[in-house]
Amino acid sequence: MTTPPNSSQSPSEPPLVIQSTAIDRTDNPDLDLVRSATLRDSKRVRKEAVYVRVTDRHTGEYHHEALTLTTTRKLKAGDTADPKHSIGLTTEEGDDEIQKLVDFIQVVRTGAVPAASAKYVVLPAHAGANAEQLANLVQSASAAGKAGLLADVLAKAIGDRALFDAILTRAARDPDLFAHAAAALNLAAYRQAVTDLETLVATSGAKEHQFQQILTKNPWMFGSEYSELLDRRKWTRDEQQDFVVRRTTDGYIELIEIKTPLDGAALFQFDRSHDSYYAGAELSKVVGQVEKYLELLDADRHRIQASDHEDTNKIRAKVVIGRDGNAKQNEALRRFVGHLHRIEVITFDQLLRIARRVLGYLEHAVAGDRAIAPLPTPAPLPDDGDPIPF
Repeated sequence: MTTPPNSSQSPSEPPLVIQSTAIDRTDNPDLDLVRSATLRDSKRVRKEAVYVRVTDRHTGEYHHEALTLTTTRKLKAGDTADPKHSIGLTTEEGDDEIQKLVDFIQVVRTGAVPAASAKYVVLPAHAGANAEQLANLVQSASAAGKAGLLADVLAKAIGDRALFDAILTRAARDPDLFAHAAAALNLAAYRQAVTDLETLVATSGAKEHQFQQILTKNPWMFGSEYSELLDRRKWTRDEQQDFVVRRTTDGYIELIEIKTPLDGAALFQFDRSHDSYYAGAELSKVVGQVEKYLELLDADRHRIQASDHEDTNKIRAKVVIGRDGNAKQNEALRRFVGHLHRIEVITFDQLLRIARRVLGYLEHAVAGDRAIAPLPTPAPLPDDGDPIPF
């Protein structure tokens, strides 16, 4: 999905020019303010926005505002208004159509509305917003709408420091209530994310970028071992990592390289002459790739430490690749990882178990002492004693 730019215009576009028109109150006693802007001016069409503020000619008090979006067709016979592609909005009769349009554009352009099919309520929140009133509004909502309403309140609070501080103060007085509310809001999204990952893991031919998309949206799947997903993914000139995370325990960073489940193909080959397992081509390749990258980081340690304040000697790496095999394959993986330095290898099944554990914690937080049936764990391949071909 393409993410729209955060700024109001693309760097390649000319800036928006707003025309301010002086008002002759003798000829227009009701007009208080007129502003206009050209939104588009091509060879065939011109689109303009005109905003006016109207007052009472007798008292001078504010009456209403109006916004007109007009389209003009440029024909050989001359410019012709196109009423079918023009629209007028107003604030008359207590229905602020203009503000609703502004809120709609603001919300959808920032990506605040989830992709799931549902209805979402946008709540106004200003600098003096009363957190208690918002809490009462949530309390009065229907059971089906409470979670979404609360989510919208919290989303609005992110951009309103006064409201955010008020909610934090309220949360400090009743931390358990807010902890359960946060868990409830996350639960449905977490369940869906786990289901999506399970489906993708089981999909033949799934690509690396598909796994990266899910995990970028849901870094919690890596577990509480990590406290932060860093935006920076490139630390040396030519190499970029899939994920860079910060460890919870010591604050050092760790690199995570995401491959694919390899459609269930075994990670290790069997050497009959020595009765032992050795890493297959895909596993050897990715480990070699990560080892090279760690060496590049070590070689550039002093520059990175000076500019980024990160000690690359402490940087570790994790590789997610393949699926669980039979008992001998799993033992070969444990033995292989035990001899690696600064690199850990886990399978996608192991990653799913981490994600399910986090999900289970949330389910217990919401349900309290009620028993919850855990998500099914895929059964391991049968241990028939025969090596699995790579």
